[in-house]
Amino acid sequence: MAGTNSECLMDPNSGFCSLTKSYHSLRPNVALPPPSQPLSITQFIFSRLHSTTSFDSTFLIGAATGNRLSYSDLVFQTKSLALCLRKQYSLSKGDVAFILCPHSFRFPILSLALLSLGVIISPAMPGDSISNINRLVDLSNPTIAFTNSGPSHKLPSHLPTVLLDSPEYLSFFTQMTQYCR
Repeated sequence: MAGTNSECLMDPNSGFCSLTKSYHSLRPNVALPPPSQPLSITQFIFSRLHSTTSFDSTFLIGAATGNRLSYSDLVFQTKSLALCLRKQYSLSKGDVAFILCPHSFRFPILSLALLSLGVIISPAMPGDSISNINRLVDLSNPTIAFTNSGPSHKLPSHLPTVLLDSPEYLSFFTQMTQYCR
């Protein structure tokens, strides 16, 4: 990989380097924490939010519903969900979670919660065939799966599964004291 923009002849408008045939970000580099200060990706993202964003501003808008999620709600719901997942399902660093769901309003929260626990995410699309999903499950060897009711039949029956549209799962976002003692 080329070290500087001049070495790789990067196009300043697109970030494309004709030498390496790859794209580079046009944004300035972000300082990463030193290796002696291990952070999860979620901790790092939240630390960047504290310094750059108003917590009352909108983080996400659901296209289908118009529901809005503020940065403060993102942080609260992610922490609440992570706590519940750790307590209810004993998820911890090194576990693998297979996620079989369409893009949704809550997908970023689930992803950040799992990553904050050190869980490895193996995503798949519900439109995949059962044989392809089984192949992906065999490859990733997950300890748990997350899906909606619709595509849940595509998952192997031996795999513990959390339904993302179940009342219990939805309560993890707001009522953590009830389920996470």
